[in-house]
Amino acid sequence: MKSLNSFYLFIAVLFVGLLTINNRYFKGSSSFLGVTYSKDYKINAEKSAIIDFVHVVPGQTVKPGDLLIELTSQELTLEIQKLQKEVELLTSEKEEKQKLLESELKLLESEKRIITNDINSEIALIQNKIDLNQSLSIELFKNRNTLVPRDSLTALSLKIRSIRDKGLLEIEAVNIKEQDIRQDHQFDQSQIQSRIELTQQELDWKLDEDQRLNKYATFAGVIENVYVKQGEQIEAFSSVVSINPLHPSSAVGYLVGKKDRDKNLGESVSIFSLEHNELYAVGRIIGFGSVVELPEILQKSTSVKAFGLEVFIEIPEKNSLPVGEKIIVK
Repeated sequence: MKSLNSFYLFIAVLFVGLLTINNRYFKGSSSFLGVTYSKDYKINAEKSAIIDFVHVVPGQTVKPGDLLIELTSQELTLEIQKLQKEVELLTSEKEEKQKLLESELKLLESEKRIITNDINSEIALIQNKIDLNQSLSIELFKNRNTLVPRDSLTALSLKIRSIRDKGLLEIEAVNIKEQDIRQDHQFDQSQIQSRIELTQQELDWKLDEDQRLNKYATFAGVIENVYVKQGEQIEAFSSVVSINPLHPSSAVGYLVGKKDRDKNLGESVSIFSLEHNELYAVGRIIGFGSVVELPEILQKSTSVKAFGLEVFIEIPEKNSLPVGEKIIVK
């Protein structure tokens, strides 16, 4: 009889407990239950690539900057090699043209020296002739009271002037040719330099793209799935890994039964962990859904399923709540 009374007492306590929970969370209370969620982030490969190494496994916790997947793109590698070779060839072409210019300028300088030497030689010959004529004329007419005839001397002097003027014109022609060569060279060099800069810029982009092939964590989280394996060839835009943030970004609450449904969009609500009261966040109602069956985690251990109106809540990024936590929304 005593054991029978204890059994009925246990049933009564259990009934009162269930009634208390039901009254607290599901009937007439401004509080309601919910679950925290986070959106998983899938990381994709921008180009077709080969998986060189996988550094993570599902369930592993990562922090910002952690290397997740190493990839190599043969297509991108070939493009980089092609651009590097093009820059190398253009640079070599520029250097060769510079050497060619220097050789042409040296030839022009030699040509000007030859012209100058020829002029000086011709003038020297004529000057010698003038000096000789003057000597002979003086000797011939020294015993006579007559002047030395100047006609022949004047003609030779004019010839010297003519030769000198001709030489100056020839040198000026060489100078003009030199100036044209320099201008053509400067134009060619500027064209090659522009091509080098454009090719180098494209190469820098490709090198930067190659660096971005490897995938790194950008936030603290937990690896949900790894979709690839080492040595695998993948297509462009294929998903390689997905990450769940360590903390939720949203929650869904459920207004059950006759609870007050006077909640408004934009209204701030307090969110507490059902099992750890110290875990707390302030959220904002961003929408309402439909009346649906509660998630299994919120169902009571009875054969009767509970239903509630969905209340969508946004949670700030920085919070202490875990993902998938049962919560009380007030």
